[in-house]
Amino acid sequence: MSASCALLWLTHVWAPELAVEFEKLCSLKGPDAPDVWLLLDSRTTGATSLAERYPRCHVFEEKRLFQLPYPRLEGHGTINHPHFPVFDFFLSHGNYDNYWVIEYDVRYTGRWETLLSSFQSYDHDLVTSHIRRYAQEPDWFWWTTLHHPSKVIVRDKYVRSFNVIYRISNGALEFMHQAQSDGWRGYPEVSFPTLLLDGGFRLLDFGGNGEFTLPEYRNRFYTTRSSRSGNLGLFGTMRYRPSRARAGMRENKIYHPVKPEGMIEPPVEKLKIVGRWALEAIAGGVILRNRNKIGFSGVWDVRESSGI
Repeated sequence: MSASCALLWLTHVWAPELAVEFEKLCSLKGPDAPDVWLLLDSRTTGATSLAERYPRCHVFEEKRLFQLPYPRLEGHGTINHPHFPVFDFFLSHGNYDNYWVIEYDVRYTGRWETLLSSFQSYDHDLVTSHIRRYAQEPDWFWWTTLHHPSKVIVRDKYVRSFNVIYRISNGALEFMHQAQSDGWRGYPEVSFPTLLLDGGFRLLDFGGNGEFTLPEYRNRFYTTRSSRSGNLGLFGTMRYRPSRARAGMRENKIYHPVKPEGMIEPPVEKLKIVGRWALEAIAGGVILRNRNKIGFSGVWDVRESSGI
């Protein structure tokens, strides 16, 4: 990393504990430290004072985001277009070679310098987490959002990722800018990896246990658990829901989601999430055992990586 690398910390909320996390990144020093930017929703309470407090602060407005020359997901707001603020920044700050994007509810239990510098020697265009092919998680909700008015990529070539923390190259962002301007739309966790891989760009998973993970990084920086639905499950350091109040106890691991107390799901909602996950895990186990009985080697396994 160097000044040719930007780190964008994306948030639509603010709280004292979030200030602490952001300032940890701001304190990164040395010739390899990235330029750390606060990527801030204009509707955030205190946005004006925050922009004055942090010199590198890019404030985005929902109205401006949806004026970008990209098709949007109908019926969805900014929360389901988390790549739009990144492009809003990129189009006015296109001078960086690489861009790290980290959402506000991501925590790392080691030194950020260690994680970020670990990929300095890799020239992959998208470095992210939980990269899986369509056949591994065919029931994932967001597959169907990838669409173009006239162009087609066969569904078997679709790839998904979990983009709460990722690094993307300048060339990949420019490619995605052109692709979306040309009519491609989709949730970025399917559009980014699928279109980039189809376009000849290189993907790298910085942990977990998928095919895009290098042997030396297997489960190194995070763990996830795969299923047909793509919901990641409970027994991993990274998941979609439920939220945590604090990071777990495993050292040098990425945890997600870790949210301020007022944003944590109530107990009843957490129980519903756990119940749905348990039913899916049981059903998946039954299917897997039946496949093994007839000698079928499946492409997915609900017994994939675990670790809290």
